[in-house]
Amino acid sequence: MPTLIPLRERRVRAALPIALLLGAAALSIAPLVPAQADTADAPAWTVATVDNDLGAGRANFGYEVDPGQSVTDSIRITNVGQGTLDLDVYAADAFTTTDGAIDILPTGETSTDAGSWVVPDVSELVLEPGQSSDVTFTVTVPDNATPGDHSAAIVASLPPGESIDQVQVERRLGLRIDLRVSGALAPTAEIRNLTTSYSSGWNPFGGGEIAISYELVNTGNVRLASIEDLRLAGISGTGGIALIGGEIPELLPGSSVVMSKTVATSAIGPLSGTLTVHTQPVGAGSDLPQTVTAPISLFALPWMLVVLLVIVLLVIAAILFWWWRRRRLDLLLAELDDEDEPLRAPEPAAGRASRVALRTAGAVVALVAGLAVVGGFAVEPAAAVAVTSSTRDADDIVVGIPTATSLPTTAPTSSGAPQSTGASTAGTGGTGTGTGGLAATGGDDVALVAGVGALALLAVGAALLALRRSAPHDPSGDATSVR
Repeated sequence: MPTLIPLRERRVRAALPIALLLGAAALSIAPLVPAQADTADAPAWTVATVDNDLGAGRANFGYEVDPGQSVTDSIRITNVGQGTLDLDVYAADAFTTTDGAIDILPTGETSTDAGSWVVPDVSELVLEPGQSSDVTFTVTVPDNATPGDHSAAIVASLPPGESIDQVQVERRLGLRIDLRVSGALAPTAEIRNLTTSYSSGWNPFGGGEIAISYELVNTGNVRLASIEDLRLAGISGTGGIALIGGEIPELLPGSSVVMSKTVATSAIGPLSGTLTVHTQPVGAGSDLPQTVTAPISLFALPWMLVVLLVIVLLVIAAILFWWWRRRRLDLLLAELDDEDEPLRAPEPAAGRASRVALRTAGAVVALVAGLAVVGGFAVEPAAAVAVTSSTRDADDIVVGIPTATSLPTTAPTSSGAPQSTGASTAGTGGTGTGTGGLAATGGDDVALVAGVGALALLAVGAALLALRRSAPHDPSGDATSVR
C-alpha cells in the first residue's frame, strides 16, 4: 500500500532543488563583483595662484608682455587627500572646445604656442597629505611672437598608473595663463556651417520649432566675448522671432564654438532673417564691438497641414469628378430625349414674357432717369427781379439775384441820366445797359444746361435702343423651331 505524503511536505521537497540551484548561481556570480573603494582615500589636490608683486587674489595668470620679455611666477599645489601624491607638472597650449569649454592639448601632443613658452622649475612633485608646494615657472616670450592673445595652462597631473579608477585615465588640474603680446589687435570672426531646420507636431495649427546651428570661428588674434542677435520673420513681418543678448562662451584665437538653439514659431511659409554676432575683445573695452552677420532663410510648413491639404484636395477632386459624371449623364439623357422628340418644345411663354418685361422695365427706368435729369437741370435760370423802392427816385434801381445762384448781388446805382458805364451790375459777363432794363445773368448755367441736356439725350437714346432690342424677334414667325 503506497505511503501518503502530506501536501505541504511534497511542496517543500519540490522547491529544495530549485533553491540549491539558485544558491550555487549566486556563489558563482559573487566573486565577479569588485569591492568598492573608500572614496575618503581617493587622491585629491588643489591649485591656486601665489600672491606676489604680479598680483594678489588672482583667479588665474594673465600678463601683458613684449616680444623677448620673460615673466616669473608661481603656482601653489596642495595635497588635500589622505595619501601621498606623485604628480607631474607641465604646461600645454589651451583652446576653446566646440561646446565652449577651455581645454588643453592631451598628453603626448607637442605645444606650438604659449604652452611651449612656459617652463616649470620641477616636472615631478611628491606631496604628503596636507602638504603644499609653490612651484615656480618662467614664461619666455619669443622675439618673433605675433601680436595678440596667446593662451596656455600649467597643470598638476596624476599619471594613469597612480589612479585608483578601474578605467585608467589621466587626471589634470591646472590654471590658465593668458598672454597678450603688444601690437595691433585684430578682433575678427566668421560664421560658418549655418544650418536651419523646421519640425512640427501632430497639430497642423499648433506651430512648430526652428532649430538653428552655426559655428563661430575666431579668425583674429585676440580673445573674444560675443553676444548673438537672432531675428526671423515671415511674410510681411508675421510670426516674428527676436532672440537678443544670448552670450557665447569666450573664444580663444584660432578656436571655434558650435552654437545650437531651438525656438518656437507659429509662422507658416517662408521665413527670413539675419543672425548677427557682436564681438568684443576681452580686456580691451575701449575698442568698438565688431559685428558678424549671416542671412537665414527657411520654409516652415507643418507636415500634418500638408496631409490635411492633400485630404481636402482629394475631397474636392472627388466632388468635381462626381459632378462631371452627373453632368455627362444628364447630357446623354437629354440627347436621348431629343431623339425621341424631333421637334424642340417651344419656350414657355411665361419665360419669354419675364425676360421681355425685365428688359422693358430697365428701359423705362433709364427713360425716367433721363427725364428726371432733363426736368431737374434743363430749366433756365430765373431772371433777375427788379424791385422799385418807394423811398427812392424812379430812376434808382435795386437789382437782386435769386438765392439759387452763387453770384454776388450788385450794389444799387443811381443816375440822373442813365448812360452806359461798362461796369458789372450782375453775374459774370453781365453789364449794365443804362436803359433801366435788367442785365443778362447765368452765362455759366447756360453751358451747364447744354451739357446736361446732351447727357439726357444720350440716356433717352440708350433707353430706346434697349426697348428695340427687348422686342421678341422670330424670323419664322413661329415660336417652334424645327431641327
